[in-house]
Amino acid sequence: MNGKHTKQERTPLRSASGGGERRMNKKTRAGASRSFEELLERMKRERYGKVPAALELLARSDPEFTEKYDDLFQLLMTRDRTLTVKSKELMVIGILASKGEYDGLKEHIDRALTIGVSRRAIIEALELAMLYGGGAPSLVFGGLALIDSLKMRGG
Repeated sequence: MNGKHTKQERTPLRSASGGGERRMNKKTRAGASRSFEELLERMKRERYGKVPAALELLARSDPEFTEKYDDLFQLLMTRDRTLTVKSKELMVIGILASKGEYDGLKEHIDRALTIGVSRRAIIEALELAMLYGGGAPSLVFGGLALIDSLKMRGG
């Protein structure tokens, strides 16, 4: 096809809602579905089998964006660089506690416990969040998330 694109290939299809959606043939849809499944499996491996429902919805709706987001997650959260993965999880726990983000906090406490972060280190991260971030609610939210995580583990 001599390198030229037809007008149909270049022009996005506008939906009734006004959004710009690309035309997709059956082959393209099948490839997107396959890449969604591959992306979801990759995210499960990185997150110790758990992918938040909102992230799964995002991956299903926009796998291209989610893949780029996940690449950044991989770079920052799944390998030691200057900071260890354990240190990064403790930082995230402190940030989420200071923001009162209970669901994300619980998820990252679970991750931290899975990779061997001690209860004491998690508590210290929550104490720092209380002192520098969100006051007493940070410690309370974090303590509740830690209790829930430990109960799920039988501890």
